[in-house]
Amino acid sequence: MLTGIYQVGTGAVGAFYGSRLHQPNHPQQPVLVSLTCRSNYDQVRENGLELKTRSFGDYHFRPHRVFPSVSAAGTEWDYVLLCTKLLPDRVDDSAILSPLITSDRPPPTIVLVQNGLGFEHTHRERFGEAVPIISAVTVVNAEQIEPGVVRQNRWTRIHLGPYVDFRYVSQGVTDERQEWKQKLEERSEDRVTLLAELLRQGGIRDAEVHSERDLQLVRWHKLAINASMNPSSILSGGLTNAEMVADPALRTHLAGCMTEVLSATCAIFKLEKMPAHFASPEQILESTARAKGDAVKPSMLTDWELHRPLELEAILAVPIRIARRFGIELGRLEAMYAFLSQLERQGAALARL
Repeated sequence: MLTGIYQVGTGAVGAFYGSRLHQPNHPQQPVLVSLTCRSNYDQVRENGLELKTRSFGDYHFRPHRVFPSVSAAGTEWDYVLLCTKLLPDRVDDSAILSPLITSDRPPPTIVLVQNGLGFEHTHRERFGEAVPIISAVTVVNAEQIEPGVVRQNRWTRIHLGPYVDFRYVSQGVTDERQEWKQKLEERSEDRVTLLAELLRQGGIRDAEVHSERDLQLVRWHKLAINASMNPSSILSGGLTNAEMVADPALRTHLAGCMTEVLSATCAIFKLEKMPAHFASPEQILESTARAKGDAVKPSMLTDWELHRPLELEAILAVPIRIARRFGIELGRLEAMYAFLSQLERQGAALARL
């Protein structure tokens, strides 16, 4: 049975996973991936994308179709993948996707391949209970080395889980199940299972399926890494992750940031400690040190150097606000957020001169 996937966002991560999902000639489950491209629309439409990967070698990815905008893409999709930067203080992503949801046909499953916390509910509020939503957390080291060329350096893992109506409230995380939620969860789980199968079919053998609650726990664990490494790379003057870990003072700082986030995670989810299958801060730092040969700039550092908006809201501000609902202060993250917010405002002011 043919599966049609429409993808919004063709940065390094989106291009990598989209290229693996695209399997037009598969005998049992063919998949056609189409993209929206804005600044590079003509180039991708004419030439596609080049992938240089450690896991699959070098290959060419020619999408089924390329659109200049979401409104031009129509509505006949099985899955819609959103693979953009998360900037909730600037952009309403659910509004961007709204042209894809119409009342005259069954809705697609929305797949949110983004970093950060607490953003899925905006899509649920806009689209209601009829639209299945999948939340996705990636573990991949990829970069765009030149226009139209993406390099995957390490890892391929992607974590998938349904998003029904998971909320963070002061009494603890809540995912109480009303009848509509139970029905939507069942539908969403089927869509998650199929998407994982399609990813594995494309060679992503470590596509992992989780419950709604466990996927949010995965999000917090990744946040511990992103909220430590990304802001610190800017504040350290432009060091890569491996370079920061090699410095004793910065290594101590990174360990402190990760421990702070993971301690908050345990309190919010009412856990004595993180489950054993999650890497500890020390294990993460050791892995980062070993990867120095594959060192690439953290994405936030690249955005800073190119004067792009930073994901400060998604990676720092929202976690800080969630933690405060539980009476938890994330002091290290709060300090980095204060400094980087000021630096970003100064940079924006200079750009206007």
